[in-house]
Amino acid sequence: FPASLLSEIISEKYMSEGESVELLPEECRAVLAGEGCELVKHKMVLEYEHFTYEEALRKVLPSEVEVPGSFETIGHVAHLNLREGHEHFRLVIAQVMIDKFPAIKTVVNKMGTITNTFRVFAMEVLADRLGGTLPRVAQPGDAALETSVRQNGSIFSMNFGELYWNSRLEAEHSRLVSTFTGKDEVWDMFAGIGPFAVPAAKSHFCRVYANDLNPRSVHYLDENCRLNKVTDLVTTSCSCAREFLRGRVSACGDTVAAAGGRVHCIMNLPQDAPEFLDCFRGAFRPDVWKPQELPMVHLYAFAKSADPDECTQDIARRAVAALGCEIPGLTSHTVRDVAPRKLMMCLSFPLPPEAAFASIPAGDGVEQRDAKRAKA
Repeated sequence: FPASLLSEIISEKYMSEGESVELLPEECRAVLAGEGCELVKHKMVLEYEHFTYEEALRKVLPSEVEVPGSFETIGHVAHLNLREGHEHFRLVIAQVMIDKFPAIKTVVNKMGTITNTFRVFAMEVLADRLGGTLPRVAQPGDAALETSVRQNGSIFSMNFGELYWNSRLEAEHSRLVSTFTGKDEVWDMFAGIGPFAVPAAKSHFCRVYANDLNPRSVHYLDENCRLNKVTDLVTTSCSCAREFLRGRVSACGDTVAAAGGRVHCIMNLPQDAPEFLDCFRGAFRPDVWKPQELPMVHLYAFAKSADPDECTQDIARRAVAALGCEIPGLTSHTVRDVAPRKLMMCLSFPLPPEAAFASIPAGDGVEQRDAKRAKA
C-alpha cells in the first residue's frame, strides 16, 4: 500500500460505527477499490519502546518544561547542561536518554561553572549502566567517566571527571592542525590530553612539545601518544606555561628550534591566555633568532560580544597590553558561540620582535611577575 496514504488510512476518524469508505479521500478510495480492500478496526497499543527520546519525554514532562535537546557526547558519556526547570526531572531525563540512545552508558549534568585552575567542573552522575548510587557527585577516578573518543583520525582516552574536554572543538582542532607542515615544530602550552598535539604529530609528523599543568591531563596525554603511536614525536611536560616556554627557548640554545619550518605556539586557555603573553617579552635572543623565525602564536580567548570584529579588538587590546607593543599581521577566526553575546576566538600572529627581544626593566622580569601572582 502506498506509504504516502498510510496516514489517511490509519486514523480513528474512519473507524467509528456507521462511518463509510466514502469519507476517505478520493485517492484512498481508488486504491481500496482497485485492490479489493475494506476498512477494518484494529487496536494498536504503543509501548515505551515505540517512542523516541523526545516523544517519551514529552509524555512524562509537564507541558511547560522544555525537552533538553542539546547535549555533548564524550564516548559513552552524555554531558547535559540542564536548566533550573529541569531540576526535579533530571533523573527521568537521564534514564530516558540511556534507554533511547544505546551508545550512551553514563549521563552527567554540569554543576556550576569552571572556577579551578585545571578547568575541571563539578558534575553530577544521573544515570550509569555500570551501577552505583544515583544521583552522585562525580569523584576523581569514577569508573563511569572513563571513556574514549575518536577525533580527526586519532583516539583520545580520558576520565571526563578529571580534566577538560570539549567535543564541540573538533572542527577547530582540525582547522589549526591543517595549517602545519612536517618541518614545523609545535609548542602546545596548554595541551590538555592532546587534541592539537597528537594529530599534529600523527598527520604531519611535526616535532611537538606538549605541556599542561594538570597531572591527570598529562597522564592521558602520554597514554594518547602511545595509543596513536606518536611517542617518538611528542615530548610531554607538566608545569606552568611560563616555565614551559622559558624551558623551550632555553633548550634551543644557539639554534633556532624549527630549522626550515616555523615554531607554532598554541595557547588554548580561553579564559586567561592573553595575560600569559607577557612570558614572551624578552624571552628570545636576537643573536639566535631572526625576526622572521620567531614563533607564530595561536591565541584562544573569550570575548563578550556577538560581533566577531568587536571580539577581535577586545582580545587584541589585552594581547597588546601583555606584550607591550602593537601586533602587526594579526588574523582572527571565530571558533564558536559560547553563550549569547559571547564568542570564542582564535587570534594568530607572528610574535613581534619588539616583544621577543624586549629589555625587561630590573624588578619587572618574568620571575618577579610570577612571584607576585603566586603571592596573590
